[in-house]
Amino acid sequence: MNTIVAYPDNLSFSNGKYHHSSDNYKQTNTFSNLNEFDSLSQKDTLIYLVPSSIISSYVFENNQNLSKQNNLANFISDIDSFIVDDISKNEFFIFNENSFVINKTLYEELNTMLNTLNCKILVLPDYFLNRQFGKDTITEFNNKFLFSFKNGTGSSIEHDSLNQYIETVKINYPDFDPIIYCDSDVKDLKTFKIRKKFNISDFVKNKNDKEPNLFKFEVSIKNIFNKLNFTRMELYLCTFLIFCSLSLPYLFVSQNNKQISIYESETFNIFKAIDKNTNRVVTPKIQIDQLINQISLTPLAEIDNPISNFTNLNFLVSLGENYLKSVDIDFNSNEAVLSLEGLPEIQYRLIKNTVGSLNVEIISENVAPNENLISGEIKIGFYNE
Repeated sequence: MNTIVAYPDNLSFSNGKYHHSSDNYKQTNTFSNLNEFDSLSQKDTLIYLVPSSIISSYVFENNQNLSKQNNLANFISDIDSFIVDDISKNEFFIFNENSFVINKTLYEELNTMLNTLNCKILVLPDYFLNRQFGKDTITEFNNKFLFSFKNGTGSSIEHDSLNQYIETVKINYPDFDPIIYCDSDVKDLKTFKIRKKFNISDFVKNKNDKEPNLFKFEVSIKNIFNKLNFTRMELYLCTFLIFCSLSLPYLFVSQNNKQISIYESETFNIFKAIDKNTNRVVTPKIQIDQLINQISLTPLAEIDNPISNFTNLNFLVSLGENYLKSVDIDFNSNEAVLSLEGLPEIQYRLIKNTVGSLNVEIISENVAPNENLISGEIKIGFYNE
């Protein structure tokens, strides 16, 4: 797992310097484009330090009992007089003890560039390099002086403005007595006695997940795929699965509607075959029972010709002809075997209830129901009374 601490040379953000964990952050390296960090994986971390000169930091306690919107409204109300630009031109960040304001255009430019990377991203004001709650510090870094105050706020100052800024700070913080982290002999800092050495490795080592992070992940298909780091084949497969998940429900609904339409049409045809006066089927089961009771097939049953026993078979077949695979007739025994496939249960019930009126007997049934559909074979016999 690699960690890189990077910071820009100017407000273009795309070029600057960085330190790598491979040499314990000792060597200063340069980058000319953030794309140079594309090789970082999801296990790696990029800490990007934004110049504190373009970030305003404030003491503001986030009220956990209020919504994010209410806390933001209260924060803006508190600092409104300090903001020169229009409120809408700024991006606001509220954390537990401190809150920050940065120009929205600059922030969105940086945040969009960082979103193209696969690694974990931390965006912090540069004074966080040596922020110590309860202590004031001044740290020389990248030709600037980073001021970190005990209340968690801070800023960064060029050398030319150092003396003037210190005087202003002393007016606002009369007890200001910072710890100095500076290797060079700076005249304006000689009045402060406590001095220590600063190492970037100490900053990285003391980082924790509770620290504020100004980075925002921008939700888009491109950024999601970048973070997932798919291979080309995995990308195609994922795209196919997404397409299926979106289209299959519509396909299933369409297929279901088609089956319903066939079922309603076939049911109506059955009723029409039984009673030509049928115009509408509302409650099939009740209407079937009513029609069966009205069926009178005595003339068919009274025909003397033995072959005429099979005359009633045409009627039975018409009740489910779309679902008959085959019909085997044995004229010697006056028996027939009907092979069924996917016959709706309501039609099968109709056939069973009808045979008694046709001098037909169901000799054997070898069928299996599956989701209200009947498949298998039934053996029937035709007899004269």
